[in-house]
Amino acid sequence: MTALIGGAALGLQLGAAQAGEPVPAQAQASTSFQIPPGPLGPALMAFATQAGINLSLDPDRLGSLRTPGLSGRFSVDGGLAGLLQGTGLRARQAGPGNYVLEAAQAATLQAAAGVGSGAGSGGDTRAGDGAELAAVTVTARTQNNLVAPTRQVTVLEGEEVQQLRQGSDSLATVLSKAVPGMADSSHTITDYGQTLRGRNMLILVDGVPLNTNRDSSRNLANINPADIEQIEVLRGSSAIYGSGAAGGIISIRTKRPSGEVQAETVVTGTVPLSRPRAAGLGAEVQHYLSGGNESVDYSVSLGARHNGGSYDARGARIAPEPSQGDLFDSSIYNASAKVGFKLDARQRLQLSASHYNASQDTAYASDPSVARLPPGTAAARPIKGLELADQNQIRNTMLGLDYENSDLAGSTLAAQLYYRDFYTRFAPFDARAVPVRGANVDQSMQNSNVFGGRLTVKTPFGQDRSSLLIWGADFNHERTDMPIDVFDPRAYDASGGLVFRKTGRLTYMPPVTTRSIGAFAQLQHRFSDRWSAEGGVRYDRAQASFNDFTPLSQSRVPDPQSVAGGTVRYSAWTYNLGAVYTPAKGQEFYASYSQGFELPDIGVVVRNATPAFNIGNSNLQAIKTDTYEIGWRGKFSNVMANLSVFQSQSDLGAVQSFNNGLTLLRTREKIHGIEGGLDYYSDDDRWSAGASLTWMAGRERLQGAASAQDMTGYRIPPLKVTAYAQYRPSASWSHRVQLTSYASKDYRLQGRTSFGRYDTSGYTTVDLISQWRLDAKNRVSFGVENLFNRHYFPLYSQLLRSNNNTSRLPAAGAVLKIGYAHTW
Repeated sequence: MTALIGGAALGLQLGAAQAGEPVPAQAQASTSFQIPPGPLGPALMAFATQAGINLSLDPDRLGSLRTPGLSGRFSVDGGLAGLLQGTGLRARQAGPGNYVLEAAQAATLQAAAGVGSGAGSGGDTRAGDGAELAAVTVTARTQNNLVAPTRQVTVLEGEEVQQLRQGSDSLATVLSKAVPGMADSSHTITDYGQTLRGRNMLILVDGVPLNTNRDSSRNLANINPADIEQIEVLRGSSAIYGSGAAGGIISIRTKRPSGEVQAETVVTGTVPLSRPRAAGLGAEVQHYLSGGNESVDYSVSLGARHNGGSYDARGARIAPEPSQGDLFDSSIYNASAKVGFKLDARQRLQLSASHYNASQDTAYASDPSVARLPPGTAAARPIKGLELADQNQIRNTMLGLDYENSDLAGSTLAAQLYYRDFYTRFAPFDARAVPVRGANVDQSMQNSNVFGGRLTVKTPFGQDRSSLLIWGADFNHERTDMPIDVFDPRAYDASGGLVFRKTGRLTYMPPVTTRSIGAFAQLQHRFSDRWSAEGGVRYDRAQASFNDFTPLSQSRVPDPQSVAGGTVRYSAWTYNLGAVYTPAKGQEFYASYSQGFELPDIGVVVRNATPAFNIGNSNLQAIKTDTYEIGWRGKFSNVMANLSVFQSQSDLGAVQSFNNGLTLLRTREKIHGIEGGLDYYSDDDRWSAGASLTWMAGRERLQGAASAQDMTGYRIPPLKVTAYAQYRPSASWSHRVQLTSYASKDYRLQGRTSFGRYDTSGYTTVDLISQWRLDAKNRVSFGVENLFNRHYFPLYSQLLRSNNNTSRLPAAGAVLKIGYAHTW
């Protein structure tokens, strides 16, 4: 079976032209690579991504082959030769930007006999002829082989993501353990408080943004982790990707059609070791199929998962999280498909569709009585007997149409249209003490319909094509509303918070329509093998509007008054500039300045509005963030290391809502921090180990305040240290132990507690992951999260999202995962 990897660097690489064509100047340029020793397959994938090429290969031929890695500046040909040294394989160019992996001896004989592939017509259907096309990717706008990254980047390949999942309860937890600068996950359904460098992050899946203007904080729970082929995390604000990237970008690429028939089934079982019982058991089944020919390719992914109850280290069931919700006792179904059409040797069209549905069905509720105890003195308690027809749910449907052209008047082009239908339902809430919510026992939902498009064009020019202009545009149209179900308060009180009898539906937030359009240009230039630089500019225009509506505060008033509708408009210019200096082979220094643009969360203000609300003076100006970063990356023999120092600041931070929306404040914010990492690889490649450190601090000054104060724990996480050690007794067997540690931190102001401001305790967890490849078609995985069954409260729980003990949930104790995968 032949697979095709790469294409991310240009974001739109296409099929092969005639074999034997001269290598384009940009492909032969010297590029900086940092690829550690290890398995050959992931190394080739990383190289293809960084170099901006497509590489056709047969995964079965790689087997247990390993590579010594690559560090320094190389041409594409030189880099491939270095990675393949001693493997008996070589890479042959099959067209501009397209390479085929084949046996070195066979290639020599073929060349001597004068045998070519694909003469004149793009190739025949033989494996390894380079005729297959790379899948569309439109997110990697700034990747190329001219300029090394001017910021810190973390790339997790699909195999690594699936490995790390064995020691984590969710994708959010995987990222918190693997990405420096990212706060800990909540270990529930929400990613509220999981910031990147203290700010919000833009999440893209195959180029489609998951962020909505009314932030439901469930973005990372919308994704099927089993479908992930690569995750790229760019840390720091960006002036290229538009609104939402103040803290960075998480770009997720799902599995792509391979062009050959390929099928895999993965079965996984989960059991809580602190209390192994049927109620805590979980299971997952995933099946992936891809195939095609030289004209059409396709892939299909189907899956189902059941989550059981969650138990802490003492064997006690963990209560539901009533503030942002959870997915204990839930069923999850997912389906996705991609169909690609090769229009000709340079053009490709791809249709994609996916559906993800996670629904909870539990018999447990959160005991409301713990809210009356002093905050931080008791853990949340579950109570059995819940009667609630509609519980926590996420439903996400996405459609995409992608077009790519590898040679449009000398430029490459990638265009995308997308549509997204997102729905989520939260847990019920006793809001009778909140006048602006109508003094109801209620349950809110969110409906968001989004459609938009992205265009990216890359135009090389100059002598030896040492310059590259990247330019394009984006548009996005979102319509979001939030209805709310109201329940009988007498039934709720009589049952002690267990019975929810629906009495009606009201409007929590009216339909809010947000439209935005942006255009950007980025110039990258390589002055020499030592110096390269980039700079760019972006312009955004946006507006948000809503019509008159009756707010919840008027739901019990005899003569209700309406809130007047209105429109608020935004525009912003943002800029970025960066440079990379390579004084010696394997050493890079960089410095960058970048700005990020972000629309404020209008919904959080509108949903609690009173009749006196006026959007014209509602303090909803846009957010612009300035980020400065300097850093170093280097390799010394068997050691790779990196270090960066950053600072981000904004005159207007996120809208802070006090008194349930009656008071709105904007803050001046400044965040600075340090990130560092170190990795070691033994000469025989059996041992590897590494560690990372993230420290940051944040200060904010409220409007009208005379001095600044520390930011809350939901924005600035405490000191984080991660470490791992991996041992490979053989090419088919590996063991990994990983550690994640968060320090304690006092977020109180003058000893007083408030929302997000409590004295938090530190905690350290250890995970164990093992994998065995039984043969070419079968593998087994084994993982234990929280190996030593540590009893602790995650940062999210210690900060009390509900501002009382109902959100003080301990983390799960030791959890065992066993998986089996079979390739058909």
